[in-house]
Amino acid sequence: MLPIRAAARLAALSLGLALAAGPALAQPKPNVVVMGEDADEDAVPRGNRIFQRVIAELSETMNLRGYNVYDETAVAMGFTQPNRVRRRDAELIEVARAVSNPPLDVVAVFQIYASASKSAYSDIVRPEVRIPGRLLNVRTGQSLGSFEVAGVQLPPLPQGCDRECLLERVGGEAKIIAGDVAAALTAKLDGVVAPRRGAEPGAGAGAAPGAGAAVAAAPGAEACGGLPTAYVVRMTGFSAQEVQAAEEYMAAFRCYEHHRPVRAGASAAEYWYETRSDSARLGRNLRLMLEHMSAPGQVQFSGNTFVLSRVATR
Repeated sequence: MLPIRAAARLAALSLGLALAAGPALAQPKPNVVVMGEDADEDAVPRGNRIFQRVIAELSETMNLRGYNVYDETAVAMGFTQPNRVRRRDAELIEVARAVSNPPLDVVAVFQIYASASKSAYSDIVRPEVRIPGRLLNVRTGQSLGSFEVAGVQLPPLPQGCDRECLLERVGGEAKIIAGDVAAALTAKLDGVVAPRRGAEPGAGAGAAPGAGAAVAAAPGAEACGGLPTAYVVRMTGFSAQEVQAAEEYMAAFRCYEHHRPVRAGASAAEYWYETRSDSARLGRNLRLMLEHMSAPGQVQFSGNTFVLSRVATR
């Protein structure tokens, strides 16, 4: 009879082969929300027409590049004040994490700084616009990239330009600059979610010698694309042997990146688990894992946490 550890390795490889032989599942594009940070008193506030033109340009550019872009007001109006201004980045991140339908993966945060300066040698007045933007993983807080457009010499304002004229001229220039920022941020996001080879089933720690090559060559194997995402996998009520077996399984799942134990005890364990799989595939794999282990249990998921509970039987 095989030891428990060796049996878990072989079962994990079998599970990996079963998944590889199944139909290839396309990784969905991340769900993105574009949000403006205007806590700085010098930044253009939310609701200003310049702000609205910039956020529309950022959203449209990312939408045209194939990302699922959601309007913040539409998805969060049920539990936030839609017209709230001067918000810090901590508030923006909390709002993005609170949205569950649809679950948001990436928040694109931007700021707008607009002013006008008069030449020291003439009465020429030029607008100045600076727009920094950055991408954050909603679940983990990981920075996915940033970009800023500044220092662009803009056409001078016409003589007698009043407030209406100033808002329209600066808004038009800010819209063009926002397009450049959006293109750069989208290129950075493309690089993060680009498919890559190397996370095939059986390639994880503990694979049996010679088995990894066979698994990698399995029909239906596809490159792992998608946003690298971290989940908390919490196991309760399992024996030490079952926890060890589950770790072997999880390291064999397709698109596995790596995992790190957070805490462990006699009957409970918690892992920080990084993968390019989406939550649906990971949840299905965990349920299959319990089935292959012949361990009656339940799998619950909320936010970015999977809870595996052992159901004791007589």
